[in-house]
Amino acid sequence: MIVLGVDPGYKNLGLSVLRIDEEDSSKVELLWSKNMAVGRATAPMAFAKFLVPRLEALHSEYGPIEGVACETPPILPGNIKTTAFLWAVTSIIVGWAQQKDMAMRHASPISLKRGVCRTLDMPWDKSFIPRKSHVKKAVEALLGTTSSTSHENDATFIGLLLFSKAVPAA
Repeated sequence: MIVLGVDPGYKNLGLSVLRIDEEDSSKVELLWSKNMAVGRATAPMAFAKFLVPRLEALHSEYGPIEGVACETPPILPGNIKTTAFLWAVTSIIVGWAQQKDMAMRHASPISLKRGVCRTLDMPWDKSFIPRKSHVKKAVEALLGTTSSTSHENDATFIGLLLFSKAVPAA
């Protein structure tokens, strides 16, 4: 199964493409990852013009992509504009996946952090939230490799968490 992992963003959109073994979903291979900007805050409606062709290219090159795993975008009370842009980019991806009849799964940022703790055998504690460096260590522990940026690693980990059995269960 080919899965697209998504760490939402418009300035820093993390994407990764994973191959998950059909018979043993704990076996996963990272095929591709990239951190990209999909547009400017001054032209948010242009996000689709950039993003949809990029998704189509990934679908053609690595696909067929059968599933999309996305970290649910946060709500930033102090920055409603950024919140709206994060949700707009995510909506474009969700709409594209729906149009292609792909499995679409999402999880909250806190679910991702809890999965990181389980992967690294760290106790979950609300006073300690794993950082981006911990996500990188978790991806490396599971795949033996990491990506160039924290956004790519977040995208990879959400794909692992939602579509594979590589991340230890709660």
